[in-house]
Amino acid sequence: MSNQPPMQTSNSETAPPQSGTSETSPDVIRRWIRALPLADQRATIQLTTAALRDLNNFNMTIGQRAHALALFSPLINTLIKRIAQYYEHSRLSFASNKREHFDNIQAMLDEAVNGYLIIINESPLPAPLRTHGGEQTRHNKRRVPAGSDTHYLCCALYQAIEHLSQRLLHSYLVYTTPSAEVWAEIHRLYYIAETYNIPATPFSFGSNNKASQGKALSIERSYKRILLFSLANPFHLMPHEMTRAYQSLRSWAQQCKIIRSDSPEKLQGRFYIDLESDQPPTHHSLNRLDLELPSLRLLDIAETLPSGKYQRALDKRLTHALIIRPERLTRRTKTDKEITIVNGLNASHHFINNESCTQHIIDSINPVNPIEVQTTSATNRPSTFSAQQKNSSLGGLALHYNEATQYLPTGALITYRPTQNTLNNGWNIGTVRWSRNNLDKGYELGIQCLAEDGAAVKSSMLEGENSPGELHPSLLTPNVDPLIHPTTLIAPVKQYHVGDKLKIHREESQFHIELTQLIETTWAYAHYRFNIIADQSH
Repeated sequence: MSNQPPMQTSNSETAPPQSGTSETSPDVIRRWIRALPLADQRATIQLTTAALRDLNNFNMTIGQRAHALALFSPLINTLIKRIAQYYEHSRLSFASNKREHFDNIQAMLDEAVNGYLIIINESPLPAPLRTHGGEQTRHNKRRVPAGSDTHYLCCALYQAIEHLSQRLLHSYLVYTTPSAEVWAEIHRLYYIAETYNIPATPFSFGSNNKASQGKALSIERSYKRILLFSLANPFHLMPHEMTRAYQSLRSWAQQCKIIRSDSPEKLQGRFYIDLESDQPPTHHSLNRLDLELPSLRLLDIAETLPSGKYQRALDKRLTHALIIRPERLTRRTKTDKEITIVNGLNASHHFINNESCTQHIIDSINPVNPIEVQTTSATNRPSTFSAQQKNSSLGGLALHYNEATQYLPTGALITYRPTQNTLNNGWNIGTVRWSRNNLDKGYELGIQCLAEDGAAVKSSMLEGENSPGELHPSLLTPNVDPLIHPTTLIAPVKQYHVGDKLKIHREESQFHIELTQLIETTWAYAHYRFNIIADQSH
């Protein structure tokens, strides 16, 4: 990799293409991209950012610039895909030492957007393709011919919105609030398309872009997809769900409609966009009367339904996010108190069990004799950490913490209780419904309470008496007698399935169950309903 400034001549193959008609030719750019050290992701991102910055300073025709940026597009998409895959499988906290890498990715996407903004600013503004009429006829549905001024403008607006959307997606992947002005720029680009009657105009990138060859694209569909994604509460999604949700919403966006609002009554109780704001779409509350109608658009999602059999768990989350849930309408009560948190099923099992057992614990049950108990070493004892409760509502409670070693993305399982007066407060069992990373200021969490208490048990597959299955730490919720009252089972993820028959090991006895329903599953736990199986031997 060359250490020389990007615009200086270098013998290294990774020196960015130089200015001039020959040095920015497609062949030169292709050779430069092929020579990138793709195995070194950080270096590749930095080199790509520098090359895009240099490209944006060149004097080029609109066609040349569009072609050059199109050559960089597959590279950027590959880098973004790899980054998303890394964050999907990472279980590490977004510490400050990762901030530089995060900023580099944002800078690369920003330089790509700047290149498309140059095309937009230099493009001859097209005449309206169709005179403004009713809502049904104000967009031109004819495909724009490749190579025309309107085609370059459509491509640039589409790509700029797509890359800005990737900036948002990348922020959400690490649960950080998006940078200022990103939403404002997305709204501005859509308004440009709307002004010249081209948001729904179909176009394609042409034969030079194999990924989209033959596919009809539109600015409006790209815009509506990121609107729907923001309404799906990204902070409520688990890391591995975010990219999948973003891809799934491509087809959902076809059924979504953006409508000009000519009266305040149309907005009440619905989602809307303010094109002059730096905010994502939001729900209109009945007491909001200070909105300016000219910049507002109603987002009609009444016909937005999944077409086909998507991932059912994810579709359920997306559908649930787009309805008016009771907790959205309830008042939040401000609360300022310290909360003690235990992270994960194993640690939760340990502390709940210690609370209920004064002499022994069952963390090390002997598989041959489940009643025989061993002591736990102090060196491998799970730990707790503290968070500050900010408010509570019908949906749960909001917390803030600064513990850099603890990673609590959406879907994590925790137990928690007030730090003060612990003798009168048992362990609540909860899950992280949304997570927001404020970088140096710590994490904000939205916690849903799954149960006010629970019992620590061990579970195993029901096999022969002489060959018991592997024992797994599990929780029964709530903490009542499961032989008399309905209870549920929280178990490790991917260990069991509906229909499996299990043996539940309590300190005083064992009993058998059959799993009947999967209530919820995340990357951290699986929550089941079950029926008791009559056991003739007990």
